[in-house]
Amino acid sequence: NIIMKRQSQHLRSLGMQRGNKFLLPLHNISLRRLFWSGAVLYLLIVGVLVNHLSVLPSSSLNNVHISIDNTLHELAADNKHKEGASACLLVNDENPRLPEWIAYHYHTLPLRSLTVAVDPSSRSSPLDILRRWNDTGLMEMQLWNDDDYLHELAANGAKKKRIEVTPDVLGHRMRQNHFINKCMLDFKRRNKQWVLLIDVDEYITFNRIDDNNPEPDFPVEKAPDGIPTLMDWTWYSSDGVIEGWIDTLPSPTKVETGSLVSQMQIQPGGVVTDSTGVSYHLRDDRAFRDLDALDQPPEPMPTLKYVRVTDGKLCGEIFNDVYNENGDGSWVCLTVDWEAPENEQKKTNIFHGGYVVEDLQQRKYFWEKEQALWPKRLAVEDAKEARERLPRVDERKTIIDVVKEESNRHGYETMGPCIMMPRLRYGSFEVQPDAATVVATGEIDPKDFVTLRYRWHGAKGVYAYGKTMIDVSQIPTEELQVEAENVHAPLNHYCARQEPYYSPQYATSLFRVNHYLDSFEAYTYRNDVRVELRQSVDRYNTLAKEGNHSMDTEGSHWLQEFVQDMGSENAKMLLAGVGSFPRFSGVSRRRDEGDEG
Repeated sequence: NIIMKRQSQHLRSLGMQRGNKFLLPLHNISLRRLFWSGAVLYLLIVGVLVNHLSVLPSSSLNNVHISIDNTLHELAADNKHKEGASACLLVNDENPRLPEWIAYHYHTLPLRSLTVAVDPSSRSSPLDILRRWNDTGLMEMQLWNDDDYLHELAANGAKKKRIEVTPDVLGHRMRQNHFINKCMLDFKRRNKQWVLLIDVDEYITFNRIDDNNPEPDFPVEKAPDGIPTLMDWTWYSSDGVIEGWIDTLPSPTKVETGSLVSQMQIQPGGVVTDSTGVSYHLRDDRAFRDLDALDQPPEPMPTLKYVRVTDGKLCGEIFNDVYNENGDGSWVCLTVDWEAPENEQKKTNIFHGGYVVEDLQQRKYFWEKEQALWPKRLAVEDAKEARERLPRVDERKTIIDVVKEESNRHGYETMGPCIMMPRLRYGSFEVQPDAATVVATGEIDPKDFVTLRYRWHGAKGVYAYGKTMIDVSQIPTEELQVEAENVHAPLNHYCARQEPYYSPQYATSLFRVNHYLDSFEAYTYRNDVRVELRQSVDRYNTLAKEGNHSMDTEGSHWLQEFVQDMGSENAKMLLAGVGSFPRFSGVSRRRDEGDEG
């Protein structure tokens, strides 16, 4: 059953506690005062219920039932004997998108367990949407609020002090990081396996090779004849250039390219060409560094774990600190002379660990080899063959089917426990649904679905920051009891931190995440801390332009198949409200004519 969590702070604000009575001294109170006290209390309760529907207890789910026919009963019974996946979603006014997201991933992943957390600034609750699926028995649903995950955990799993989150972008990211790890921990305790970590405007799919669509070249290990190799390179997206080193005698030479002609080849092993006509081969620095990365320090010295570069300093948890006697696990930041020849060339690649670094006092520290547990990359030829094997949209194979097949073929360590997936931005240019989809979906309008309405997307391989799917059965509990690293690579020791910008290699990835910009109305609908950016027409039009590079020619049959499996009436019930963006009272929205690009 769906687990609805009470918000104790709301109950306390009404003078109530679980298991306790509402303590209001009734003696010596006039009837008028009693009347107004009751009226105020009533209004407070109604206000809380309207604005925070997630406070409703589990028993409220038994008050309303939908009609369940034999089709859904049979599907639910059949699902119990099949392997499914889970997902974690943090939402904010996402009710117009949520029905499509759940139905799509139920059909294609296949999604069978979902935990949804509601941002406290959300003006709506997904309760009714989740209740529909809960009543069918097709999925396990949970609805969380802050009390369920914003707290520290003791080693035994007991809740400790509450974690305070600031109402800004940094606080939003902290909320995300705590939610996804606590959500994965909960799924691990419930003996689930694969957990998808994406947003409600993102959809996982097969990364098929599209012969009718420009694709990044497959990477090469060695530079073609006459083309220099850039080592330890960094992509500066704001300037459109790459900096790196060319291996020259007597020492490497630092090089900055001109503006790049195309960003599609910016990948380890790619060949890029700048505006002056000069080409460079981008060395796979991660693979190169891994060849001589150390598993253990070469001599006794402090070890740094969970490392990141912050404001030019090297920060992480320190162990065996023989210099300053910090306790094991203390967070420290070291000042490193990045301009020193022995450090500057390592700067962009040291994230991968397994090396000895020195601070300004020439004291040595060992940077832990975090990549030891990262999934092994498929060889380029193996990856190409695997992508060519990926099923067509009408073959009815799921994401989990392919994960299992490729794991059996190449070994589990090539797929898990953390699958990093590139993203592909879809813009605002609309297409008309094909006639077959219109006929098959009947009264359900395909134009209400972003996965069918928008098929123009940006250039492949250029969108930064991928997303993940994680096998929580293989992750130690203690790794999930702390804050995640970030939403793009949550677990240091299991998710590869790839350059540039946490972007897994598009050409060798079997799965990708389609990220839909949607209409301007949808783009501005959320009430989150980034509202100023989301209200900008100029920013929206810029993103829309980036997402209108070429058209996906394969299309999608998922909705037709979903309606066929569920039956027309059941599908309409589960998809009710999709694509409808009701206005909230007192909220005005700016929507300039023609702003949808």
